[in-house]
Amino acid sequence: MSSSVVCPACGNPVDPLRAGHVAILDGAFRYFCDEACKRAFVVRSLDQLPSEVETAAPPRVAAGPPVPARPPVAVAEPSPLPSPAPPAPDGLAADVVASSAPGVAPAAESSTNAEPSFVSAPSPPPSAPGLPKAVLPLRVYAHHAIHVGGILAGFLAPALGLLGPAAQPARFALATFAFVACGARAVVVPREPSDVHPVASVLSVFAVWGTAFYALKLGDPRALRLASVAGLAAAVHLTGAVLVDRAREGVRTARSWIRQRLEVPVRVVRGAETLDLMPDLVKPGEEVVVRVGDTLGVDVRLTAGEAVVTPWLDAPTEVKKREGDPVVAGARIVAGGFRGVVTWSGADRAWMKLVSSARLRPDVVGPLVRRVRLTAERGAIVAAALVAVLGMANGAGGIDALAMAAVAAFCVAGSGAVGVVALHQARGSISALAYGIVYRDAASFDAAGQVDVAVLCSRSTLLMGTPEIVALESLGSLRPDRVLALAAGASAASPHPSAGAVREAARAKGEPAESVRHATHHPGLGVTALTATGERLVVGNRALLLREKVSIAVADGRVTALEGEGRSVTLVAIGGKLVGLLALQDGLRPGARAAVQRLLDAHIEPVLLSGEARETCETIGRSLDVEHIRPEVLPQDRGAEVRALDDGGHVVAVLGHPQDDDAALGAAQVSVALGAAGATPGEWAIALASDDVRDAARALSIAVESRHRTKLAIALGLAPGGVAAVGIALGLLPLALGPLLSLFGLVAAVVHARM
Repeated sequence: MSSSVVCPACGNPVDPLRAGHVAILDGAFRYFCDEACKRAFVVRSLDQLPSEVETAAPPRVAAGPPVPARPPVAVAEPSPLPSPAPPAPDGLAADVVASSAPGVAPAAESSTNAEPSFVSAPSPPPSAPGLPKAVLPLRVYAHHAIHVGGILAGFLAPALGLLGPAAQPARFALATFAFVACGARAVVVPREPSDVHPVASVLSVFAVWGTAFYALKLGDPRALRLASVAGLAAAVHLTGAVLVDRAREGVRTARSWIRQRLEVPVRVVRGAETLDLMPDLVKPGEEVVVRVGDTLGVDVRLTAGEAVVTPWLDAPTEVKKREGDPVVAGARIVAGGFRGVVTWSGADRAWMKLVSSARLRPDVVGPLVRRVRLTAERGAIVAAALVAVLGMANGAGGIDALAMAAVAAFCVAGSGAVGVVALHQARGSISALAYGIVYRDAASFDAAGQVDVAVLCSRSTLLMGTPEIVALESLGSLRPDRVLALAAGASAASPHPSAGAVREAARAKGEPAESVRHATHHPGLGVTALTATGERLVVGNRALLLREKVSIAVADGRVTALEGEGRSVTLVAIGGKLVGLLALQDGLRPGARAAVQRLLDAHIEPVLLSGEARETCETIGRSLDVEHIRPEVLPQDRGAEVRALDDGGHVVAVLGHPQDDDAALGAAQVSVALGAAGATPGEWAIALASDDVRDAARALSIAVESRHRTKLAIALGLAPGGVAAVGIALGLLPLALGPLLSLFGLVAAVVHARM
C-alpha cells in the first residue's frame, strides 16, 4: 500500500485502488478509508461555507403507503452527501422522490395510491469545477446581490410614484439597475437547459426598458410610467428565476447524488491483469469481477457465479442473481460473487441515461416540454407583433404600441414558468429510479404518460409461475399414477412451468416418468409423442386434443368445473382416447391486486392476456377486478392481439418478462420489461431492476401523474400571462398588470409543484 495517499479525514494511509470510498471534491479525487471518514470530511467542508449553505436542508422524503415491505427512500445529493432525512407524514401529494438516499416504494399499496413527493430545499452555492474555496463566498454573495438588488430595485421603481414629483427621477435609475441585474444574471449564472433561452427571456425585459428609454429621450411624459413597467418586468423575471431555482433544487441534488454514488472503481479483467478502473474508462464487452461488499459501477450481465445483491442504489430488498441475469450499476453485493460482461458503462448506464445528458433528459427533450419551451421562445415574437398591430388598429401611438408589444412578449417568455413545467418531468423520471424503474429515453417517458390500456401477461407476471398439481384423475382403466407417469414423460420436451410441475409431482410420488419417443412441444398447447408401444400420446389443453381429433366430451363438465375454480387443466390421451386429467393451481403473485388497483387509479384499463382457458381467465380476472380478458391466446399470436388493441385508438402498454413475453412486448407501443434493467440491447421502453409487478404498474402511473401535473403547470403558469397579453392588446388592461399577472401564474405553478 502506498503511503503517499492519505485519507483527508483521519490522515491514515490509503491505497487508491482499494479505498473504501472515492469522491470528486474541489475538482480532485479524494480517497477515504470508509463512509464515516467521507462524511466527517464533508461536514468539515460544509463548516467553511457561508451560512446560507449551512442552513440548506436536504429534501425530505414523503412517506409511502402505510403497509411497507420496503421503506420509501429517495434519490438526492448535493456536492457533499447529505444525511438521510426522516420520513414525512402519509398523504403528501403525488409526484417524486428526492432525499438524501434513494430507495423504493413499499411492497404493498395504499388505498390513496400516493406517490412520494419532492420537498424543495434552498439551493447550494453555484460553483465551478476547480474553483478555489476562497472564491466561493464571493460568487455566492455576488449572485445574492444580483437577485436581491435587482428585485428590490424593480419593485421600488413603481412604488416611488407614490412619493410625489421629487422621487420621480429615481424611477428610471431603479428600472435600469433592475434590467442590468437581469443581464448580469444571464451572463454569470449557468443556464439550465430546460429553461427558455436567455435571449428570449431577457430580450423581452430589454424591450420594455428600451421603450421607456426611447420615450425618455423624446421627452415623452409617459417615460416614467413605462420605466415603472420595465422595473416590474425585471423584478418578476428575477423573482421567477429564484423561485424556479429553489423548486428544482431537489432534482439537481438527486442527479448529483446519483453521479457520486456511481463513481466507484470497477475491477476489470484485461489479459492476465485485473485493474481497478473508474466507470468511464470501462468499455462494453469487457469482463469484470465482483466480490462481496462491492458496489457495482457498471451495468453487467452475469457469466459465472451467483450472488445476493441489493438490485439498485440503496434498494432495501435483496435478490439472488444467477448466470444470465442483468445487474445495474449501483447494486451492492451482499453475499457471493460473480464474473460478468459489461453491457453499459459511463453515461449509458441505466441509472445515468436520463441524469447525465441534457440530450436525453425528459425535462429538456421531452415532447410536451419541448413544445412548450419552443412556443414560449418563438411565440414571444409572434405575440409582440400581433399585439403591436392590434394596438395600432385600436388607435395606440407608436410608443404605446411598442410598449404593448414588449409587455406581451414578456408575458409569454419572461416569467420563468416554463422551468416549473419542465420540473414535473424531471421529478417523475428521477422518482422512478427510486423504485428500480428505468425509462429508455424522454420519448418513452412521454409515451408512458399517455397509456390508457395495460396488457398484463398472466404467467409469471400476475401468477407465481410455479403451479402445483391439486387434482389427478383417471378417466379409464389406467391407474392415476400411470397417467402421471405418462404426463411426466411427455413433459420432458416442454419448458412450460406446468410441465415442470408435472415432473416435480412425479418425482415426489416416486413415480418414474415413462419413456416416450418423438416428443414434440407445441407452444401454449402441450406435447405430442409416441409411447414405448407406439401409441399416439397427447398431453395438453383442450385446444390441442381437439386439434388431434381426440374427443373430450366424457370430461367436459369436469374440466369446466375445474377451470371455473381458476385451475389449469392438462388432459392426457393415448391412442385417440382420453385417459386422465391433471388440475394445476397457480397462486397470484404478491402485489398483483395492488398493481391492478394502481392501474385503475391512474385511469388505465388493465387487460388480462393468457393462454389459459376462458373459465380460468375469468376466475383470475374476477379476483383481480380485471374485466377485459383475452384468453386462450397462443404465445405466437399475442403480438397480433396487442396490435388489435392499438388499432382501437388506444396507447397500449404490455407488462411482462423478456423471452417469455417477447411477442407481446415487441408489439406494444410501451413495453414494460420486468427484471431487464441493465440488459442489452435495451430495446424495451421501460426496464425494471425488480421483478415486482407493482413496480411495473408504478412505472406507468408515475409517467401518467407527471404528465397530468405538467399540463396543470402549463395552465397555472402560462395562462395568466396569456390572458394579460390579450387584455393589453385589446386595451382592457394597463401595462403594469402584464408582469404582475405573469408573477401570479408563476407563483401558482411553484406552489402547485411543492404540493
